[in-house]
Parts: sequence; structure tokens; C-alpha cells
Amino acid sequence: MVTEDQKFYDQAGVDLSGISRALLINSQNKTIEQGGSTITQQLARNVYLSHDRTYNRKLSELIYAYQIERKKSKPEIMELYLNAIYFSNGAYGIEAASQYYFSKPTGELTKAELAFLAAIPNNPEYYNPLEHFDATKKRQERLLEQMVANGALEQAEYEKLIKSTIKLDLSTPVDLYPDYVTYVHQELKKLVASSEGLDKSLQSTDVAIRKNAEAELDKKVKELLNSGVTIHTALDTKLQTQSKTAVQSKIGVNDIEGALVVIQHHTHELVSLIGGKDYKKNSFNRAYQSYRQPGSAIKPLLDYAPYLEETDAGINQLVSGASYCSNSYCPKNYSGDSYGMVTLRTAFAQSYNTPAIRLFEKTGVETSFK
Repeated sequence: MVTEDQKFYDQAGVDLSGISRALLINSQNKTIEQGGSTITQQLARNVYLSHDRTYNRKLSELIYAYQIERKKSKPEIMELYLNAIYFSNGAYGIEAASQYYFSKPTGELTKAELAFLAAIPNNPEYYNPLEHFDATKKRQERLLEQMVANGALEQAEYEKLIKSTIKLDLSTPVDLYPDYVTYVHQELKKLVASSEGLDKSLQSTDVAIRKNAEAELDKKVKELLNSGVTIHTALDTKLQTQSKTAVQSKIGVNDIEGALVVIQHHTHELVSLIGGKDYKKNSFNRAYQSYRQPGSAIKPLLDYAPYLEETDAGINQLVSGASYCSNSYCPKNYSGDSYGMVTLRTAFAQSYNTPAIRLFEKTGVETSFK
């Protein structure tokens, strides 16, 4: 609080002097560089809003902060703030940061370690202790020095704390859903490549151009992730677990692999994705990297559904399962046999090829593909 919001317990979530100062500086520089945000405003931004530097977002931030102050006590706001703030390297909240950087709960941290963590959120990328440890340590010492100046810390204890050795003890993060997360990261890279105009360079036949584009993309994605961006997905964790169990139990043979993708029909959301029987993060993901013909899986979409919809036919209607030949195109049933007249139910259940072709012809190429 000595740096983020010294008047936290005295003001109603909005620091008018700070906002006025920020507006003056921004108008002089003709940019939005400063925001004058209180802890309550930062909480509103982290939980409810984006980090866009616009005056509209700033106004929304003030309104949210006012409502939060009306409904929550100061200790509750502080608790929410500490649980929502970003500490770099994917750690949101003080407890997550404590577990990640020191492999222990916050209750077991020393004052020096707590102050070290407090140094990170001001600029999570610059004060990332894994890459800029010295900068983080210097800010920790500066925070402790400001506490002395504000009467919150004795000089003797300050000198003791700044000499305390800070030794990181990183915990190994556990990826509960690596199949899905890998795909999400791949989609994120595509979005960043598109927004940064790197698409053409990534597809260039010139190896040097392509490598430079890949390096630039990796840098941009890393910066974005380190900034504390939140990625929202439609993952259904219960369904993901069920899907994983289903794949592993149904294709248990050692040399057979498989994948599974579930899309919520009404929302078009990707709710589950399994990249292999025992998928490891960043390995070959069969759900989206293994391109292959759809085979008979296309029949319900391309043949049966359009035909039933267009003709109002019943599933017991008859269709020919005999041999088929049109010009030089002569597809056969998988068994090579001719079945005569069969019901749509039987043709579908047995996945016969020649009845599906006949239904496709009756519906028409354009209608079926639409």
C-alpha cells in the first residue's frame, strides 16, 4: 500500500487527486500513460474489465470501484485484490505466487519474502523474478525503505530484511488438461500472428523470413502471457475427464492411438479435446494435428441428415444398396457385396457406401454441403 494506494482506508475507492494528476500528464503527452488507479479500481479492472488504455474503460473502472466500495468492506476488498492480482509466470493471487516461487503457503513466508512478492505486481513483466531477479530485489528494498519513511517499519528491521537472502524454490505446475491447453495456446498464437501481421511471413518459402517471423511471434506471445492476460475457454472439466477415460478404455491396445473432440452443438463451443491416449503437453496432438480423411464419419452430415431434412423420409424408407457406377466413378461397399434394397436405418447402421451415394445424389451437392 505504500506505493499502490496510501489512502486506501481513507478514500471511497477513487483518488480524485490521482486522477486529476493523470489527466494532466496524459493531456500534456497526448497519450494515455497514467491512470491514477486505487486498489479498488485495480480490483475492478482485474476482475470485471480489460486492460485497454481508453477513457471509456477508465470511466467503467470508476463506476465499478464505486459499487465495490458500497458493497464490500475494506478488508474484503483487500482480500479480493490480493487474490486477483497478477504475479507473473501464470500466478494469480498472493497464495498462488507463494506456492509457485517458494513452494510454501503465505503463512510460512518471511517478511523479506512477502516484500519480494509485493514487488512483482507493479510491472509483472519487468519484475519477473525468473528473468529480472535483481530488478525485483531492488524494488523489494525500495518498498521496505518506503515503509520506514511511512513509519510502518523500524530502521533496524529494515536493515535486517534487505540483507535477508531470497532463494526461489519453484514448484512444478501441474497441467490437469494438457490436451486442451495445448490447443488453446496454438489458437492464441494464430490470433497473435494475425493481429501482428505475421501470417504471410510464417508461410514464406524463404527459411530466413519464416524463422524471423516465428521468433517474433514467440516473443509477442511470451510478452502477452507475462502481462497477465486471461484466456477464457469453454472447457468442461467433467466432460474432459470422461473423454479421457473413454479413449483410454476403448482403445487400450498398445499400438493403437486415438483422439476425441466434443463441440457443444447449440453454442459451437469446444468443450472437450483429447489429443491421445496418454497425451503429454506440447507433444503431437492427434485431435488437431493429425490431418486425415473423415471417412464414413462424413455420412451423417453429408448424406443422411440433408436427405431426411429435405424429403421428410422415415428411417425405414428403402434405398438401394446394390452396386453403383456413374461414368468412371464406381465406389463399392466395404465388403464388396451388393445388398439390394435396405432401409435407411440398416444402411446407416452398417455404413454402406452405395446407399449413401444415392441419397447424396437425390439431395444434390449444393444442398448437402450447405
